[in-house]
Amino acid sequence: MKKHVVVTVVAGALMLGMTVVASAAKAPQKEYTGSESCKKCHAEEYKTWKESYHSKMVRKKDDGILKGVVEKWAADGPTKGNVTGKEFKLGDVEYVVGSKWKQRFLVKNDQTNGLQFLNKQYNSMSGKWENYGNKNDWGTICGTCHTTGYRIVEYDAKFGKHGRTVKDTFSEMNVGCEACHGPGAKHVKSKSKKDIFTFAGKSKAEQSKVCGYCHNRIENEKFATAQGNPREDLPAPKVGDTYKPGDDWTKWYPEHAVMPGIQPEDKVDADYTGDLKGLFIKDEKSKEMGTYDAAKHHQQYQEFLQSKHYKNDILSCTSCHGGLHGSKKAPAKDAKVSCASCHDASYTIEKYMPGTGKTADNLFVRAHTFNKKQTRPGGPTAKGEPVYNK
Repeated sequence: MKKHVVVTVVAGALMLGMTVVASAAKAPQKEYTGSESCKKCHAEEYKTWKESYHSKMVRKKDDGILKGVVEKWAADGPTKGNVTGKEFKLGDVEYVVGSKWKQRFLVKNDQTNGLQFLNKQYNSMSGKWENYGNKNDWGTICGTCHTTGYRIVEYDAKFGKHGRTVKDTFSEMNVGCEACHGPGAKHVKSKSKKDIFTFAGKSKAEQSKVCGYCHNRIENEKFATAQGNPREDLPAPKVGDTYKPGDDWTKWYPEHAVMPGIQPEDKVDADYTGDLKGLFIKDEKSKEMGTYDAAKHHQQYQEFLQSKHYKNDILSCTSCHGGLHGSKKAPAKDAKVSCASCHDASYTIEKYMPGTGKTADNLFVRAHTFNKKQTRPGGPTAKGEPVYNK
């Protein structure tokens, strides 16, 4: 299996001969085999996973760029890298991130040898360009959830306030099979269920925690990006290690991570700063319902933890979404109609899951608080399928 290694040392430090003080790096273990290795024995699971957006989170430009992006780039598209301020053209784009809701663009950061975002994103629903200002290398702000088998392998703990990620690695781009089932090398060899993480037999809370590892919004004060800013993801606590399904990531370093609605001390209705500012809707309707809908995207887990579905052990994420793949025994689930499996036809996602979590201009992710008192009018959500430039 080919390993992907990203070196994110600031070039200026090397030019000046400065010593990078890093925690001891551990060579990535050959635990991961890649999603392709699952196809031979799990053809239907692989096929339906391949059709899912988890397999398409980050793609090479020519494989995933949207038709509208190419057609409209010259008119008002991105022009600069967010970290370096350097000018870039469409031809400089190496990877695209996302497609159905919005698309962002990654170019080389020659200061760190990593990848940086461009200064605009494309709204897939409106077909318009929007400003985007994340000034961190992609791998060190999004890596744990946009890749599989992500790990920090070198860290400069003496840089700035929180240090910085110097070098990281991952086994596979995108959310591969092993992201949710764990490293598969032993399983490929033994064919035993004991050598892979399966959702069968796990509690609903354990199942949902696997999904929650990425579908949350937190601020990490233990690990920082290549630029020295707090990360918005949760790398494993020990440099050289990686998250594996079944790990209780909520207990890794709670004193160094702000996790609203996940850690008991980080209250859902508290006031936060930075990226966490305004993450939940705090109005009279929220107080009446006793639950707080997300005002920003990728917070589904933090919403779900507030719901009676979770607290009363009624559902897990997979109850509605399945394992994000089908099988010979069970087809892939359609979450849009899952309410009807337990409720009558009056229970619809339009009524009980309004679009509240803003992901782009006038585009919202559906709430996951599942509250019977829900009457909040929802904003537009993504519809249809992306049209690629092929």
